[in-house]
Amino acid sequence: MPLIDLSHDIRDGMVTYPGLPAPRVGTVLSREASKDKYAPGTEFHIGSIEMCTNTGTYLDTPFHRYHDGPDLTGLELARCADLPALVVRSSGPAIGPEAFAGLGFRGHAVLVHTGWDRHFGTDAYLSGPHPHLTESAVRVLVDGGATLVGIDSLNIDATSTGERPAHTLLLAAGIAIVEHLTNLGAVPDSGARFTAAPIKVAGLGTFSVRAFASVRARRGICEVVVDCADVRVLAGFWAAVLGGAPVEVRSDDWATVRDPNPGGVLLAFQKVPEAKSVKNRVHLDIWSSDLAADTARLVGLGARTVGAVVLDDAGVFQVLHDPEGNEFCLVGD
Repeated sequence: MPLIDLSHDIRDGMVTYPGLPAPRVGTVLSREASKDKYAPGTEFHIGSIEMCTNTGTYLDTPFHRYHDGPDLTGLELARCADLPALVVRSSGPAIGPEAFAGLGFRGHAVLVHTGWDRHFGTDAYLSGPHPHLTESAVRVLVDGGATLVGIDSLNIDATSTGERPAHTLLLAAGIAIVEHLTNLGAVPDSGARFTAAPIKVAGLGTFSVRAFASVRARRGICEVVVDCADVRVLAGFWAAVLGGAPVEVRSDDWATVRDPNPGGVLLAFQKVPEAKSVKNRVHLDIWSSDLAADTARLVGLGARTVGAVVLDDAGVFQVLHDPEGNEFCLVGD
């Protein structure tokens, strides 16, 4: 699985943002000095760095903007690691809601590719108008359920005034921000996974990250499609089966639900005119740690049991029908 590095190098003396101190990279123990501490032929280097937490490519948590918001230790990995990525390409400088119109990005990392990273390390990057999101664009991202928003420019907000609507609205909604990304041109519009995990430091709201995208080769199974009469009803049922996974409804004819576990399969539901008439030739198996309780929960959601619990050499499972009669199994672990 190809990995695409999306972070700037951090180097001694570099400037990330005007007015913020540059990092200082030093040495605590040099290789030469270590020779006196270890066996002949054994040497080490131990370095040090003193830097502002807003250095290079970095992530903002709600504590960056709000004194009572979660800091780096309160950032859930599910909000910054292995997220499905949607890359939106716009040069700005003011990127409005039209850039995100019609896109389904609930549960995604929305990465705004402006190309501004080509100026990183130059005066052009640090001065003048840079690409940023407008307040109305940010409201679309919040209302649409983005999990993380990143951009490859100086700031996700305009900096000509003291207003910071993107930071204010996104961080209030618990949506992490990653700024100063690079190399987004190498990431496909969709289909990649994004990670930008900072270290856990209590009392800090931002820190540098090693951001990267993983891109699966365009082969193999990308989703499981279920024919149905009502995409909203069936997608909602399966979202509940999977513990409240987000539902994306594209139209009356198509909706999707992704298993929220890392690398989870995408279930797609498409409307068809004909009703189900025969037994499925393919069905889904769902893990269960409490077969009786999970069966009762799913029956409450509209499922039907088919026969009794089966216990054999292969394990224990319960066959059920979903609300439209599609067979599936709860499998005990």
